[in-house]
Order: sequence, then C-alpha cells, then structure tokens
Amino acid sequence: MTSLDTIDGRGRSAGPAFASIEIHRDVAAVEPLWSDLLGRAFVTPYQTPAFLRAWSDHAAAHERTAPLIAVARDGDGAAVALLPFGLRRSFGVATAAFLGGTHVNYNMPVIRRDRLAAFDAGEVARLIRETAQAGGVDLFVLRNQPMAWNGVPNPFAALPRQAAPDEGYSGPLADSLEAHLKRFVSAKTRSAQRRKMRRFEEQGAVRLYRAESADDRERVLEAYFRQKAQRLGARGVDNPFALPGVDRFIRAAAGLDGGVRTVDLYGFDLDGQVIATFAVICDADRMCGMFNSITSGDPARYSPGELLLNVMVEDAISRGMARFDLGVGAAAYKQMYCPDSEPLFDSIFGVSALGRAIAAGAAAKTAAKARIKANPTAYGLIERLRKLRARPRSATDAAEAKEPAD
Repeated sequence: MTSLDTIDGRGRSAGPAFASIEIHRDVAAVEPLWSDLLGRAFVTPYQTPAFLRAWSDHAAAHERTAPLIAVARDGDGAAVALLPFGLRRSFGVATAAFLGGTHVNYNMPVIRRDRLAAFDAGEVARLIRETAQAGGVDLFVLRNQPMAWNGVPNPFAALPRQAAPDEGYSGPLADSLEAHLKRFVSAKTRSAQRRKMRRFEEQGAVRLYRAESADDRERVLEAYFRQKAQRLGARGVDNPFALPGVDRFIRAAAGLDGGVRTVDLYGFDLDGQVIATFAVICDADRMCGMFNSITSGDPARYSPGELLLNVMVEDAISRGMARFDLGVGAAAYKQMYCPDSEPLFDSIFGVSALGRAIAAGAAAKTAAKARIKANPTAYGLIERLRKLRARPRSATDAAEAKEPAD
C-alpha cells in the first residue's frame, strides 16, 4: 500500500486534532517550542531538538537534507504535535523523511499525550496531507517506526505501511544487576563472565565506566571511530561514521562542542587502553543503545563488550529507568539483555503524481531487503561477498604499510 487514498475518516474522534499547520526550516528556531512540547509528549529519546539539531548542523548537508519541521496547532494556537522531518530534493522529487538518517533507531512524531486520542487514522492522514502541501513534499519515506512505544500505540501506524527489514530489541530492567542477570542470563554464562573478568584483571588495570569528563568522552570516541573502521573494513561494509560531518555530529551529541550532551558514552579500559565502547541515548524511562565497538586485538576473545553491558544495565537501574534497549537488528548478545522484539514499520507513499510513481519502487526495494534479512542463507551469502570485496583492500593496505616512509 503506497497511497494515503485508502485512509478515510471512519472512527474519527469528536473534533479535529489540530486547526493549522506551520512549517519551520531551522531546528534552532523551533527549539524552545519543541522542548516545551517534549515534556508532555509521546516520543522516543531520539526525537529531542538538541540531538537532531546536532545531526542537522553537521551531517545533514552530506545527505542533501534540510529541516522540514511541521508544527500542528489547535484552535487556541497551542502546539499539539510536531513532525521532525527533513526534506531532500533529488531529480526533481522532494522526499520527506525523519531527521537523523541511519543514526536514529526509532522514529516517531512528537504528539502531546493528552491529544493522542484525537489523532485517529483520518486526522493522521490530514496531518500528512497538509504538511505535504505546506512543505512542498512529493514523497514520504518514513522508516523504523515502532508500532507502539512503552505500550502506547503509535498513531502513525494508521499510515500506509509495511514491515521494516529489522525489529527493535529491548527488555524490562530488574531491581538490581544481580536480579537482572539471573532473570535473563544463564548460570553458565554468568560464570563465564566472571572468568573473563578475572582474565582481564590478570592482564592489567581494569576500568569500566560512564564517561563523564570531556577527556574520557574524547578517548572513548577516538577508540570507537578507530575500532569501528577496522571491523567494518574487515567485513567489506561501508562505514557510515566515516562520512563527512558524522564525527562532528557525534562529538556534538556527546557534548564535546560545548553544547547540550544528549548521548552518554561508556568505556572499558585495560591498562589505560580503551578496548570496548558503547553509546546510548536515554530518557527517564529507557536506555537506548546507539552504537558500540570492541578492539580487534587479543582482548576481544574475552567479550569486553558483554562485560561493559553489565555496567550499563546497572547504571540504567541506578538512574531509575524501567527498560533497556539495544536498538534495531538481531544479534546474539542482544538476547541476553533484551528478550522482547518490537516490530517496526516503514511508511513509503507518494502525495503527488510523481511521488506516487516512485513510491511503489521504493517500497518494493524495502520489501526485498526485508526478505533477504529474513533468509539466513541469502543474508549469509551477502556477508561472504562483502568479505571477499574487503580482501583486496586489506591486501593493498598491508602492502602500503610495508613501504618506507618519505
């Protein structure tokens, strides 16, 4: 389904959800309104103005994306919803997507909790139509939207949708780390973790921590960028963190440019060297994992990332959070901490003749990606092809390393 035409107003609430739409092209200009709305809104930790402003300021230009933020107001002029979109123009087509690109695990509108019931299917469709008209949009590509967030249904699930290629993974937090591990991690695995920690302690000074000082945050990020590049290069996968502006975006989100810190960093040091990293974004209820890395050296054999996760879980519990989230995409380690899979959907549909013509192809491409990821044989073949692609590059790098310096 790639059109809004199938949505009608049946089941509409007693009154309209909003009276007017206005478009903002600058995150900073709308930041005070957005921040005020956020405290009363149904939203994930990713939809904060500070975080998305960091992305918009530093990384959006490479993706040729400019902010397109729609604010819906009621008859009294009060903001009831905000759509954190960006607009990209390519080959004459104006495509709207959520701000943040691939660096956001979960995308949602920012809707006031006391107005959620008013945004039924018909009103959501009207919200999108009026946003498209005011913002000059041909096509919407709205990816990685949760069907529900913390048990509350997402009003945007009423839009034309299809299953996203991946699901999200999360789990409830217990009252203590010990209780959490007993609930989700087998006795055998817990025993193995203790042995691994002893191995590290035998090798040198061990420190597992949330990076609070600017120096620690800088060290953790430097290690992350280096380790991620090595790992992705070995797999033949393009490194999204090497794209222009992305490092500045991450450093800004980590508060290293003097602005608001919206991302927390965790590190595992062995004798002063960072051997594992993790970045999270949080609200009062949930810690959401964003990205992580481990060294490619010998310490990797003892699962430093897994041990760092224990520190993160304990920290989330101490901060009063109820849920621990390791983001989108299946991985074996996630099952130990995040047993609940959360279905996600993509909404890809056109609102102009040109947009509708393109939407069908874009939706089909996404569906094909989902089928490949659901097929272990097909996905394994792709991984092997990537590694084959990486080998010539690795061989060239090794040869260049043997050349004498000028």
